[in-house]
Amino acid sequence: MNRRRWLASASGVALLGAGAGCGHAPGLPDDTRPPRDPALWPFASDSLWNTPLGDGARYAAIRSPGFDPTAGARINTRQWSHPVFIAQADDPTVALHLLGQSRPVRVQRVPPQAWPGPMADGSLLLIDVPRRSVVELWRAERVGPDRIVAEAIAVNALTGPGMGSTWQGIRASGGSALGGLIRQGELEHGFAHVLALAVPPQALNRLGPEGKAWIWPAVSADDGGGWRYGMTGNLYLGRLLALPPEVALDSLGLQPGPETVLARALQDFGACITDTVQQGGPVALQGEPAVHDSAARIRPEALRVLVQQLRVVVNHTARSVGGGGRRRAPMAPEFVRG
Repeated sequence: MNRRRWLASASGVALLGAGAGCGHAPGLPDDTRPPRDPALWPFASDSLWNTPLGDGARYAAIRSPGFDPTAGARINTRQWSHPVFIAQADDPTVALHLLGQSRPVRVQRVPPQAWPGPMADGSLLLIDVPRRSVVELWRAERVGPDRIVAEAIAVNALTGPGMGSTWQGIRASGGSALGGLIRQGELEHGFAHVLALAVPPQALNRLGPEGKAWIWPAVSADDGGGWRYGMTGNLYLGRLLALPPEVALDSLGLQPGPETVLARALQDFGACITDTVQQGGPVALQGEPAVHDSAARIRPEALRVLVQQLRVVVNHTARSVGGGGRRRAPMAPEFVRG
């Protein structure tokens, strides 16, 4: 996956979480759901990542000469994925360095089994022992038992909004790689957050309404200016796509389980374009490696049907998150105290 050259010397602050399980119950009413662990379900309750679509959302057909809905989709779990590891109090201490710098950006406990993803991105997400922050590394390499070197490092708070006004994560959009990531258990038990979506670069329009190669909530683009993007259409980096409410999920031929769960998430929360895939490839949802077996249960034809039903949420803005109005699902509960 082609990434941002300018990230090599960047460093940011955002917010996120991660973990090996899914302990939330998104189908329960607000007053009966348990408090949440920020390592397993990150970001503030009013974060754009945790805000369901509203009945004020307006939908439009996707117009993009570089977008082929018949190409279907995949779920990145083992390739171009984001491995997530939560540190324990007895894990060894590791220094995290930017490439070429002797002074570490951060020193914290890291599980011995924490290794970057195998592809060129070398992504690695490390949750600290208090479960309050995540360190995101891009093109990371373990160079010894007590040292990891990376070309970009971002430290994000798990209890914050998850995206800000400046670069603060390792995705092309400038947001945290935990935002929208499919976590273990969610394909079985349900989602309570917006998903992250990557599309071919030629499907995106780099001539955004504000003269940039992205729209809110994105704050950056591939290679700084999205020069590989197209110049027409209504798909921009940062755009929210979703299944309109009039789409009857039981009419799509989906199987019970992960296929139906994913469809419901796309209708209740949608998927934000946060990154790009290889030119000409299918779109890709983002999942941590732990969801590989669950994702493999989703048939290619089911993913193709869902992509063909996606529409643009045209009024998803900072002042009208998810289109505004009555929400399709409960807002996220408060965090565990302590």
